[in-house]
Amino acid sequence: MIRLPLLGADPSAFPAIETALEEPDGLLAFGGDLGSERLLAAYSRGIFPWYSEGQPILWWSPDPRMILATGAVHVPVGCADG
Repeated sequence: MIRLPLLGADPSAFPAIETALEEPDGLLAFGGDLGSERLLAAYSRGIFPWYSEGQPILWWSPDPRMILATGAVHVPVGCADG
């Protein structure tokens, strides 16, 4: 049986990402909400929600994971095809 933490009322409280399951890869917790405070707290730690409508919100942090530093992205102007 998988034991998965249920998120409580504190939108900044997440389990340590090191506790994420190996199978399924990166499953960390469930529950909570999709409020802006919780999403910012999650994204800043490399955690993201993924779920299906009518199902509990599942929170994931697979290893390895990608964090895109948007400040370092350069998109040249005028590079359209054709």
